[in-house]
Parts: sequence; C-alpha cells; structure tokens
Amino acid sequence: MSKKKNILFLCSGNSCRSVFAEYYAKWLKSTSYKEKLRDVNFDSAGIRHYFETPREGTVKNLISKGISVDGFVAKDITEELINKQDLILGFQARYHTKKIKRKFKHIENLDKKVYLLLEFAGEEGNLEIEDPINLPFEEYNKILKRIEDGIIKSIEKIIKINNSK
Repeated sequence: MSKKKNILFLCSGNSCRSVFAEYYAKWLKSTSYKEKLRDVNFDSAGIRHYFETPREGTVKNLISKGISVDGFVAKDITEELINKQDLILGFQARYHTKKIKRKFKHIENLDKKVYLLLEFAGEEGNLEIEDPINLPFEEYNKILKRIEDGIIKSIEKIIKINNSK
C-alpha cells in the first residue's frame, strides 16, 4: 500500500461526522502524534453540504476535548479534491463510499483509496456509522465515540503504512 499523506473524511453534509473526524485527527496530530504524522494532512467534505457551520453536537463534543473548529468552512466533494487525496474515509457505504465511486467512476484507481473509516481501521461487524444529526446529545456522543476509536486505529495503520519501505 502506498504512503498516505492526504486523508479526507467524507460524510453526507460535512457538518457532523466528517468535521468531527477532521478536527479530532488534526488534534491528535498536534498532540499525541506530532512527529509520526508530521507530513500527513487531514481534510473533510460532504457529498453535498447543507450547512455552512458544524452542527452544535459536534462543536460541543470537540470543545469538551479542548478542540476548536474556528475557521471551518463546509465544502462539497469534487474531482479536484478527490485527486489530491491518498485516502478517503467515509462513514456509510450507501451514502458515501458507493456514491462517490459511482459519481466519479472515471477517476483512475478510486477503488484503491476509498474505504469506510471502520473498514480501514480493521474493525469487523457493523462498519456503518449513522448520521447523528437531530439525535439526543447522548446518542450523538456515542456515534462520535465510534468515530474517535476508528480514527485512532486508522492513524496507527497510516503510521505503519508510511513507515514501511
């Protein structure tokens, strides 16, 4: 597997899951993995963004960890954005990974860089992470915890890939 330098988190609207994943991964890069992720960049996008700012549950969860989302700007997935990525991690097959594989089927080797987050992380069983929008805060946080665990495992895998010869 080739080195992973540019990682994109993809969800439906770029306001909950992908925002959380991007900012949590960036925070890990700036704290626990400074040297190991020095050359790795994280970004996020949505199939089609509906809101310009992250949803309240995502912001509250990140703030509780000491992570700010200042400067976040929602964006849609584009061919240009896909071409910049070494790895694209979605949360639901039907709405994220399969959808961009169909929409951008003309992009060479797209199958080799698009995964579900939990699939790439090496999880088994239910690999889908539902959209937390409009769920009660406790349920919202449970979903973000699954993302958090998947990111940590994915980062460990990315570090191994990037350190292999």
